[in-house]
Amino acid sequence: MHVLDRDRCGAAELFGGETGDQVDKFARVDRLPSADGSPLLTEACAWFVGPIETRIDAGDHVGFLPAPTEVSPPVRTTPALLRYDDVKEIDPGKPA
Repeated sequence: MHVLDRDRCGAAELFGGETGDQVDKFARVDRLPSADGSPLLTEACAWFVGPIETRIDAGDHVGFLPAPTEVSPPVRTTPALLRYDDVKEIDPGKPA
């Protein structure tokens, strides 16, 4: 799970507006491996890694309850976080 600030709309557009069936999204971003090898976006202001404990059926979506095993260092300043209003115009890579 990555948390982006408002200056990182490009990453949100890439991961929300493209499909991994057609585009290698991680080839287009700077990243580092976590302890378990999961890719960490270097432009994220915060992140955590861990397995999915539970999946929750929410109709046309599925909710995921993670169990974090590794977390990013604390954020020193409060960033202006990317919010739904900032990305609601992104056309999804696939229909729901």
